Amino acid sequence: MNTKPVFISILSFVCAAFLVGCGSGGKVVAVVNGQVITERDVIQRMARLNPQYRAALGNDHKRLLEEMVMETVLLQEARRRGLEHDPEVDRLAKEARRQVLLGRLLEVVRQSKPVQVPDDGVKKAYEANKDSFMEPETFRASHILVSDEETAKKAMERLKAGESFAKVAGELSTDPSTKTKGGDIGYFVKGQLIPEFETACESLKPGELSGIVKTQLGYHIIQLTEKKAPHQRPLEEVQDQIRKQLAAQQQQRQVELFVQELRTKAQVQIKEAPAVPAPASNRAAVPSKSPNS
Repeated sequence: MNTKPVFISILSFVCAAFLVGCGSGGKVVAVVNGQVITERDVIQRMARLNPQYRAALGNDHKRLLEEMVMETVLLQEARRRGLEHDPEVDRLAKEARRQVLLGRLLEVVRQSKPVQVPDDGVKKAYEANKDSFMEPETFRASHILVSDEETAKKAMERLKAGESFAKVAGELSTDPSTKTKGGDIGYFVKGQLIPEFETACESLKPGELSGIVKTQLGYHIIQLTEKKAPHQRPLEEVQDQIRKQLAAQQQQRQVELFVQELRTKAQVQIKEAPAVPAPASNRAAVPSKSPNS
């Protein structure tokens, strides 16, 4: 079993683990050394994940449950060792709470006033940043990847004899990520794939086959399935994206003004700037006085 995502998750949710226990009711889906994890626990944890991590999990509740089991095992061990009362844990918990309070305050301020982005503001932003909405030339291709030239020649013979590209790819290709999809790589732009592969695609028209293309991965036969010319994305296609960006900028400005106002109103007396200790390397270079000096 690959445990790497488990430990990444544990680090990501350590604060939540200290604050939220398991066994909150509902169908029991796991029992870890007597501690219950319910279906509701898993669903609630999934809902609390940030969107990027949820996407990485593929919304897979079974994988998340495994991570929660591992997290529970580790927390039980930490408690067995008495680490709940460790001074460093207390210090980190206080710092985490301080950061959560600050973050929550700024989020409340960010959402405190409704933000309106007029259509003409969206249009002005679009016109001022048109280059950002240019789509480069885009390709879609399928390939058959083999380890030696002789196998590549046999694959090419089968294709020329009329066999479907998908069938030959499924039987001969050594690329596990594409062979079950008929060799389909999907869409890509220049700079994303190996140069020799991209050069071959540039010379093809949709539906055409390349010759045998050698790269550091092996020998490819490529079929270009689609080619899109560079084009400007119309305002209608990106206006929602622009509106969200402008709204976020306005909300961030609200936060900045709030912070500035608080700082201005606060009664602050700075008696003396804190002394900055010299770097260890510099201190080591200063000779100490001789006992006889």
